[in-house]
Amino acid sequence: MELVNQHVKGIMEECKLRAMDHGLQFDDETLEYIVTNRDMIELSPKVMIPTLYDYWVHDVRVLSGKGMYEAYPSNPYETVINTRPAISFYNDNNPDWLNVMIFYHVLGHIDFFQNNLFYKNTWDIDLTGQALSDKRTIAKLRSEKGRWVDYAIEFARGIDNIVGYHKELNLNIRKELKQPLNRTDFYFDIFCRK
Repeated sequence: MELVNQHVKGIMEECKLRAMDHGLQFDDETLEYIVTNRDMIELSPKVMIPTLYDYWVHDVRVLSGKGMYEAYPSNPYETVINTRPAISFYNDNNPDWLNVMIFYHVLGHIDFFQNNLFYKNTWDIDLTGQALSDKRTIAKLRSEKGRWVDYAIEFARGIDNIVGYHKELNLNIRKELKQPLNRTDFYFDIFCRK
């Protein structure tokens, strides 16, 4: 995994200016990496956050991804994550001109992440820094407590899968709008206009 070269980065900076001229709104800072298909397979289970903690399920998914890639080889063009700064990954098989064209698509994702109310709880969070801190804490706990830490993680992830967050999200949106609003009205009157 390496940063895009300076020539391509310069072109991408010009793309940002054009996108802003057409109404997109996003932070100026972005990071762009060139990655191999192997990197993509290894990052996918970690939701593309390189600093996310190591967990056995990630390894299982990496092995599964490698098997799928051997059976059905394909080249993902890009992926982008909602961090500050936003990080996007481009396949090393793409020529530079294609990565620049894909960057316009990525800018649409970044605008969506940074301006959509459903992502409001992530606007002020450093996801990669927080993930790195969590990774270090979990590694320290593993060295002190052993495999019991993995059982605690397993339990927490299991509960996370059965707990809904839409009710809390809906309350936050209602408080911000200062009026009751049903989902259909919100979708057509507010969400579609953003």
